[in-house]
Amino acid sequence: MASPLKIRPHHLLCLLGFRGSGYSQEFVLNMGKAVEELRFDPTLPITLVVGCDAICADCPHNRNGKCLKEADSEAKVISLDLVLLSKLGFEVGDEVSTSEAWERIKERITSEDMADLCRDCEWWILGYCVQGLERIKQTNSC
Repeated sequence: MASPLKIRPHHLLCLLGFRGSGYSQEFVLNMGKAVEELRFDPTLPITLVVGCDAICADCPHNRNGKCLKEADSEAKVISLDLVLLSKLGFEVGDEVSTSEAWERIKERITSEDMADLCRDCEWWILGYCVQGLERIKQTNSC
């Protein structure tokens, strides 16, 4: 079994809508790699974390493992991760397969949930994440 990939719960929603845009070229390349791994390997283990994860690694807003995009960004993303963990029925530190994570998202997250959770995200306006959620609900794949 592969080593678990550390992932923030809210990044699972971000992965649904990723289309090659991001904060920097390094971030986009890293996110693209994560998308490939997490969308196409249902057995890949992930560890759900509340804090800097594999996707944050190349984010220009990551400073010493904290999101400093805005003054309150770190608190906001931690809160978002905790709410999402609760909605999905997971706990911090749980190790799950990607297929289990996608299945829980499919079963427990609605477009309305995403609107509530993600409305302050700068990428929300594009609609990609909800489209990704609808895609997995209809096709059973990410």
